[in-house]
Amino acid sequence: MHRSEFRTRAASLALGLAALTAQAALPAPTPEQQAAAAAKAAQAASAAALEKQQLEASMDRLSQRWRQRAAAQGWPVNAPTPVAAAQVGTSGGSGSAQVPGQGNPHSAPGTPAAGAASAPPVPIRSEKLGTAPPSEDVKKPKTPLAR
Repeated sequence: MHRSEFRTRAASLALGLAALTAQAALPAPTPEQQAAAAAKAAQAASAAALEKQQLEASMDRLSQRWRQRAAAQGWPVNAPTPVAAAQVGTSGGSGSAQVPGQGNPHSAPGTPAAGAASAPPVPIRSEKLGTAPPSEDVKKPKTPLAR
């Protein structure tokens, strides 16, 4: 038996053993383990909520300090943009699902939001689609030079 043949057989044996090990089923978790995992998940969620509140408070303090300094130095200061609170669904998802028709690029244009009154769709005005006149700042086509 040559060395290369021995190496090939040893590698195939190792791969076969690894495949058998990977197929072995794990035992189902005990109720104590499930309760411990649920408690750990709840603790992580509360820690994440606390960190989020702290981050929001820090960002508010920072923006307020910047606005005060900007006003004192004569810089133009715009009013803060109001941000709507995110709606967390009870569907068990991640809470980041978008409502159709409200900034969701995958929903059809003019699709009303869930629970919202049905409004007529707004026509899309686009220079590219030819549904709007060209804007005034568009460059005019070049005229050929006389030779």
